[in-house]
Amino acid sequence: MSASPVYLDAATAAPPHPVARQALLAALDDGWADPARLYGQARRARQLLDAAREAAAATLGVRADELSFTPSGTAAAHSAVLGGLAGRRRVGATLVHSAIEHSAVLHAAQRHVAGGGSAVSVPVDRLGRLDLDAFADAVRAPGVALAALIGASHEVGTVQPVAPAAAACAAAGVPLYVDAAQLVGRVPVPAGWSVLTASAHKWGGPPGVGLLVVRKGTRWESPWPADERESGRTPGVVNLPAVVAAAASLRAAAADPAAEAALLGPPVAGASGQSRRG
Repeated sequence: MSASPVYLDAATAAPPHPVARQALLAALDDGWADPARLYGQARRARQLLDAAREAAAATLGVRADELSFTPSGTAAAHSAVLGGLAGRRRVGATLVHSAIEHSAVLHAAQRHVAGGGSAVSVPVDRLGRLDLDAFADAVRAPGVALAALIGASHEVGTVQPVAPAAAACAAAGVPLYVDAAQLVGRVPVPAGWSVLTASAHKWGGPPGVGLLVVRKGTRWESPWPADERESGRTPGVVNLPAVVAAAASLRAAAADPAAEAALLGPPVAGASGQSRRG
């Protein structure tokens, strides 16, 4: 008997969670209408959207009105960086980020620099861990509007010192944006951040759903044209069935981190000698 296939790219996309499939199919029946309208089907869609937002917010330990759904994790990252910078333009125009941020963050930084802003890249050590002293020095400099730090490396897996970095930012009066795509649904996210993003297909949700969380009191301004949806943080109609599936699978994944760790860990030999998918 041949061995079961082993999946080794969970940093890019985790296998679909069973709960995601169930929630997606159920939401296709009730969540097809525009939740911004007032007729019966639309009001049912609105109920599903509100419930999904509340469930995702509760899992992350944030307020529901702090969380918005976006078309992807990349869109959320772009909004986090550009919106965080726009909201603090009176303070300065410098972005501080680690040298190993996701390309979505680096591309947003490039856009910022092309528009006349500046960006400071803080180095990491040979294991990919942030140089905390250099990071603290960088955020203390005059004119820093925003700092960005990936929660865990999608390339080598190094978990970054988010809590100490957040403390350094707080001491300097600089909001910290955390790209938590590799943390959410797997491990608790350290406290102290002001803006956070995540991506549903990292925890077994459907692709095409991102999370953008902006904490109350954080100066943030949408970098996109005005849109009344999602509190003006992201334009366009959300993919409601996918959003419902994302919220349901996030709650399920976070409720049993041991099972998620076993699923995403290295293959182990079972009683039959076959390998379990990791």
